Amino acid sequence: MNKEISPENILLISVKPEFAEKIMRGEKTIELRKSAPKKVDREDYILIYVTSPVKELWGICKINKIIKDNPVNFWNNHGSKTGVSESQFKSYYKTNKSAFGIELKEIRNFSKFSIELKHLKKAFPKFMPPQTYSYVKSNQINFGVLKQILNKIEDKPVANNSSLPVINYKN
Repeated sequence: MNKEISPENILLISVKPEFAEKIMRGEKTIELRKSAPKKVDREDYILIYVTSPVKELWGICKINKIIKDNPVNFWNNHGSKTGVSESQFKSYYKTNKSAFGIELKEIRNFSKFSIELKHLKKAFPKFMPPQTYSYVKSNQINFGVLKQILNKIEDKPVANNSSLPVINYKN
């Protein structure tokens, strides 16, 4: 990751465990959303928070691009990268005229370090898991703790390899 991480360009997203596993294995490279984040763009960073029952920060990646299209075209052009079935996709967007996706790249998996919610609150004292996504502000970050976390990450992107092990999470 060459771009300097700054507080103005970090998006925090909440992802269900089943989809976080697919992201970490490189099987899901587009994260679906019903609305697009407005304060980030290409090359900005995303922190991936895994929802209950896991409640941990599992990874960081960069935004390759933000995609907007009608649901039919979106599925036809990008469905294989979404990590969901066509019926799941249609159900998710059934009342929406637009589908949004954040195409991820340079995914760094640090799930093996189990950055639990209580530890996240040390790096982000006012941390609250977002419903969908939120932005990390500079006055909410303890950069010393965040740097310690990021230094543990192997500096190699996740391979797009379905033979990678399934991540086990606590129930």
